[in-house]
Amino acid sequence: MNLSPKTLFGRTVITIATTLLVFMVISMSAAVYFIFIPMAQRSADDFAAVVVSAAHSLESLPEELQPQLQQQLLKDHGLIVTEQSSMLPAKSFDIPYYIFFQQSLARRAGTHLHLTESEMSPLIWIDVPAHGKTFRIGFDRKRVGTNPPVVLLLAITVGALLTLFASLFEVRRVVKPLQQLSRAAQELGRGHNPKPLPEEGPEEIAALARAFNRMSSDIHELSENRTIVIGGISHDLRTPLTRLGLAVEMLGNDTKPELVAAIRRDLAAMNKLIGQFMQFTRGIEEYKTEELDLWDLIESQAKDLEREGATLLLHRHNPPCKYYADAVALGRVVGNLMSNAAKYGNGLPIDVDLHCTERIVSIEISDRGPGIPDNELEAIFRPFHRLEKARSMTKGGSGMGLAIARQLANKNGWTINLVRREGGGTIAKLGLIPALRRCGHSTDDETSQPVT
Repeated sequence: MNLSPKTLFGRTVITIATTLLVFMVISMSAAVYFIFIPMAQRSADDFAAVVVSAAHSLESLPEELQPQLQQQLLKDHGLIVTEQSSMLPAKSFDIPYYIFFQQSLARRAGTHLHLTESEMSPLIWIDVPAHGKTFRIGFDRKRVGTNPPVVLLLAITVGALLTLFASLFEVRRVVKPLQQLSRAAQELGRGHNPKPLPEEGPEEIAALARAFNRMSSDIHELSENRTIVIGGISHDLRTPLTRLGLAVEMLGNDTKPELVAAIRRDLAAMNKLIGQFMQFTRGIEEYKTEELDLWDLIESQAKDLEREGATLLLHRHNPPCKYYADAVALGRVVGNLMSNAAKYGNGLPIDVDLHCTERIVSIEISDRGPGIPDNELEAIFRPFHRLEKARSMTKGGSGMGLAIARQLANKNGWTINLVRREGGGTIAKLGLIPALRRCGHSTDDETSQPVT
């Protein structure tokens, strides 16, 4: 399971945080090994030398002079000297400094010395032998040892955090315009005209925004020009077609009926082709979002095909399902997919499944036709693209149905995918945006209804 963030900002945060964590671990390890441990060893050895030297100095002085030296040791080094009354109980200390301190005491005294802690006061006691005599020397535990390099730890931690926040702030400044560019590119890909991006910030980002704005403006202008040109051509073509239609109606009875019917079919096909081409070039310019019952929409499209002789089996899962969309756009997409399946389904029944759950809102149209080769599954959505066998001219059509469906789906954020059907045929999957639906559940989990 890949837990890596998908966004650029998330991946950058993980990278910077991981790098700083590794840096802190290496820095602290180096500081402990090369600074803290040598300093602790040196400090422990120096203090051990003072303790052992104090015992030897007291042993060499007359008893009347020892109190004066004891006062001096207390004042200068914080050492308390008393008489040995009993053996000290041994106690182990886990603090690294005390381990270094005991090692230094053993090396200087020539024997292992035990440390013990007073229960009544925060004092550490040691029995130090000196030329046959033993002196009990105590000191405040605060006097011993060097604390970990708190300043170094604090400096590294604060520096790392400041670096992290500064890096994230700078990354956010870079990622934000890229996010705006990504959203604008998605809108442009759906056929919309996004607002111009702000041309500010670092030179590279500003240059990228200017290039995108110029490209978006050029594409929008090209699309408008294309629509105007196609509209003019369509108008100019439909005028003579209308005249031809009138001329056909005015033909006398001497004309062969088969010839007249063929001319009428050709004129109707040309008008339909022009209409589909106009739909593809313009799409739906104005959307009117409303609450739709997807089952009613599917039934309505199925009844239109029923009149043409198609057989459809409708299945709904988890009914009912309300969805917010433009009725014309969604109806055109569903209708085109159904019509395509009926046209190339070898005359066999077409299965239409409506899925509406918390995570999935989709319509699947399944046929039993010859299927589509894997290398043609995307190419089939191109305008006027035909397969040599299944979509031959004998089937009729203009090759625009799937292209129009994909274009409208992209504009609305829907997805259309064609996959092979087990046992032969093709499944067209229309995926809708779950956030725009309201699904309810009835007592029946699934219902099926044939339309013939």
